[in-house]
Amino acid sequence: MSEELIKIKQEVTQKFTLKYNQKPSLISIAPGRINVIGEHTDYNFGLSMPAAINRWVVICFAFRDDNVIKMQAESFQNEMVYEAGKPFEATESWMKFMHGALEIFQRTDKITKGFNAYIWGNVPLGSGVSSSAALEVATMGLLRKAFNASFDDVTLVKNCQKIEHEYLGVKSGLLDQYASQLSKAGNLMSLDFQSLTHNYFSAEIGEYCWVLVNTKVKRELAGSKYSERVEETQAALKEIQAAKSTVKHFRDITISDVELLKNPTVKSRMKHFVTEDQRVFDTADAFKANNLKKVGQLLLESHYSLKNDYEVSCQELDFLVEKSKTFDGFLGGRMMGGGFGGCTINLIQKSKLKEFEAFILPAYKSAFNIDGEVYAFDMVDGACVENL
Repeated sequence: MSEELIKIKQEVTQKFTLKYNQKPSLISIAPGRINVIGEHTDYNFGLSMPAAINRWVVICFAFRDDNVIKMQAESFQNEMVYEAGKPFEATESWMKFMHGALEIFQRTDKITKGFNAYIWGNVPLGSGVSSSAALEVATMGLLRKAFNASFDDVTLVKNCQKIEHEYLGVKSGLLDQYASQLSKAGNLMSLDFQSLTHNYFSAEIGEYCWVLVNTKVKRELAGSKYSERVEETQAALKEIQAAKSTVKHFRDITISDVELLKNPTVKSRMKHFVTEDQRVFDTADAFKANNLKKVGQLLLESHYSLKNDYEVSCQELDFLVEKSKTFDGFLGGRMMGGGFGGCTINLIQKSKLKEFEAFILPAYKSAFNIDGEVYAFDMVDGACVENL
């Protein structure tokens, strides 16, 4: 475990003790994630290439002597009080996640005793690195450990997805939660959502590093447009199935099958899915051949597909990609995450990281009068729950 995370654990343990006047017995840790390529594919059983990053949600826990559950969120400076079987209404968005986790857990397992929990995080909110998934995974993992539930990691991930679907109204896939739970330090994950299987390969990129640039734009359209894209692609699948009996699943669709679609918008959506899946294969091959120039090219192709075919980008993200292309030391980049804000992910020469930051942030400020942020990350292990 890194020195950074050890210090965080100590800090959150102290905060818990001050708040509840007792020492915690468990600590749950779940990271945010990046996704190198394979965007907007997970909910259609496609492919992606994520990795967990050294930004975390951390929850300290201890049992109480009654049946009341109290949760304090550091970032929001307010407390949630919940008791099983009694009416509850979430007054803050973070409470919807917690309420969903508690209710979904109790469908298969019992919460036999009340507890206190203190929630802390340094995963940037609304930036496309999945602070919400980290919160869900940390909470569900904590409940599994505290109440001796026997469900496996994939079930845990699916339970977290149910929180999004049922309590947030977002028809999300499994990418974010899967990466937060099952990533491996120093590795990228090649993730297949049809079989729900994955394998790891080295994330070594030599003199380059992964850099995120945060637009600081709130992704207000992301939820509604996300659901819209789910509906559009599902309609496309049904139309292709009606015309071609051999197509049973999204992954059966070829680029020539896309031409069977009559609606130009729906055709564009499905074109993105098919070509993005192929880019995941091509990116894995490029990594194996140590061809980082090709990786960069595929990142740019992904961005233009997300911009033009899937239409989930925005002018701020597009500006960052186009401006970054003019920087010496940039191999490629794209928008990352749900879209309509959040971050770009970029492959940048390590020795020029500070120079890149000094280049891109003033240009972005000049264009939009927004102070963006630049992050460089390490790839870390997925979630864990420890006894204290």
